[in-house]
Amino acid sequence: MTRVHRALIALLICLLAASTTAAGESSDSFIEVTGSDFIDWCDDTMCLMPDMELYYTRVDGISYSIGLRYLNDERLHPRVSAVRGWMSAREEESYRVEFEQPFHSQESFSLGVQFYDETAWNRQDAERVSDLGNNMNAFLARVDHRDYFRREGVTLFANMIVSPELEMRLEFRNDELSSLEEKQSVWSVFGRDDDWRENPELAVGIQDNIRPFEGQMKSYVGSVVYDSRNQYTHSGWLACAFLEFAGSSTGGDYDFRKYSIELRHLMRVSSSQTLDLTASWGIGSGTDYPSHKLFTLGGPNDLRGYDYKSFSGKNMVFGRAEYGVDLWPDPVVRTVFFVDSGSVWYSGGDISPEFKYDFGIGFRVDAPALGDIRIDVARAATTDDSDVFVYVDLHYW
Repeated sequence: MTRVHRALIALLICLLAASTTAAGESSDSFIEVTGSDFIDWCDDTMCLMPDMELYYTRVDGISYSIGLRYLNDERLHPRVSAVRGWMSAREEESYRVEFEQPFHSQESFSLGVQFYDETAWNRQDAERVSDLGNNMNAFLARVDHRDYFRREGVTLFANMIVSPELEMRLEFRNDELSSLEEKQSVWSVFGRDDDWRENPELAVGIQDNIRPFEGQMKSYVGSVVYDSRNQYTHSGWLACAFLEFAGSSTGGDYDFRKYSIELRHLMRVSSSQTLDLTASWGIGSGTDYPSHKLFTLGGPNDLRGYDYKSFSGKNMVFGRAEYGVDLWPDPVVRTVFFVDSGSVWYSGGDISPEFKYDFGIGFRVDAPALGDIRIDVARAATTDDSDVFVYVDLHYW
């Protein structure tokens, strides 16, 4: 069965799932049930909410977590959450416990700590495809657009909400990292005779000096995010800056620096036409650079005309332009014409950026009751014999 056929099948099931799953701002996992869905332990100021999440990946198979969350808006009690989970393919448990103490108000400054032992993936993978879309593709079409590893440890964090649009966060992470293998026994609706894509081992070093490695990572992570976007009026800005460093000053077994900036602008050209512009830049350095911290391009949400993670490196530049035309007002059905361009490369010597380009057409269905359904069809512009790639994604705003 071809990639196009699988994508079309996934789209049909996504449409059915969207019509039967309760929508919510945080409902981005395969299935998520919050306390208000089946029981309400809340009064005017306090809530004790049970939670359940269900994921589906090629390393864990079916994984679920069950737990509780507590918050008190009036008395500024600590916000507490605790979940315990199980991964069927690995027959192992997971957990996450978080305490967060707000100061002055619930939406201002807070300090917190997290303890966990769980399956993880990097931020770029999380932005490449939504949780719900990735899990639906894995379950239906044996396509998993994320790479996974296990992390066990503790994170200390400080969070500052400056305004509804602006948030700053600083973390210190002390994690024990280990590799995970894909489980070919994980079932899927279609493509069961095909092998799952390999889940790469964690490694350090770059190019000819790369070697498998598992160990302790102690790192500082900082972020500033300004987000004034309104998806339904298609307007506003997103500006993000991230930095992470680990090395001799922090201890641990990794030594690297990583910085990235992203700018995105949504605008209306007319009552029925939209423009979405994105620019990203990143740079990394270090003697023992971890493989899961490299920048990658290829696949959904970046170079869509190339195979998944076709290119990787310590430095990255990327740009995207999407021109949309509304075909239907309610729910909004929009066709999108797009062009992607970017490059990743390693520093030093005679190695220089080599830009890749692609183009394509997509469709968007933005409906408050359903969420956001996306279909993209793309082809590389720099080769004559390139494949056509089809991507389907679904998530809730």
